[in-house]
Order: sequence, then structure tokens, then C-alpha cells
Amino acid sequence: MTTFETYTPHARVSRGRQILTIGAGVAGALVTRFRIWKNRRSVARLLQWDAHMLRDIGLTEGDVYSALASRADQDASVQLSMRSLERRYANRAQAQDRLAQAAELRGPAARYERKA
Repeated sequence: MTTFETYTPHARVSRGRQILTIGAGVAGALVTRFRIWKNRRSVARLLQWDAHMLRDIGLTEGDVYSALASRADQDASVQLSMRSLERRYANRAQAQDRLAQAAELRGPAARYERKA
């Protein structure tokens, strides 16, 4: 059995279009690499800060070191922002747990006490 495939001129991608597509892909990869490199340098500069300044933005020195220890093709700044968010949400959850435990310790009689 023989099959014939026919192509219309519009179905085939021209050689020029292929080169442009490949060039755009390479340029995009280079821009991404440069951005990751630039962000890693910014993260490395955070090691010059003292512990109090890092705590103000929700990080520790260990967070910075662990972000820099990641693979070279991963953005360290994204990892740092995730760690900061995780710590913030964990602290918020702990505070809510402490409030719930304090309410349990006061017991049901605390609802009926007269507030002055």
C-alpha cells in the first residue's frame, strides 16, 4: 500500500522562520541565564548584612547559604522569597495555636466574667 502526503505551501515552515524561532529560543535562554546570574549575585550580597537586618526581611544567614547552595540554573532569589513566606505563615499559625490554647485554659467560665 502506498500513501501520498501532500503539503500546501502554508503548511511548511520556511527556513527563515525556523532560524528566527531558533534564534528567539537561544536569546530567551541567554536572557534567563543572565537574570539568574544577576539574582544570585544580589543574594550573595545579603551575606554582608547582619542578623538583625536579615531578620527584618524574614530570613536567616542559613537561608541565604542554602539558597546559594542550590543548582546554578535555579533562581536563588525565588527560593529566598519562598523561605520567607514559609516562615511568616508558620509564625502566624503558631500564634493562632497559642491563642486557641489560651482560650482553652481560661475555660468556659471566662466567657461569663464581667469585664471592667
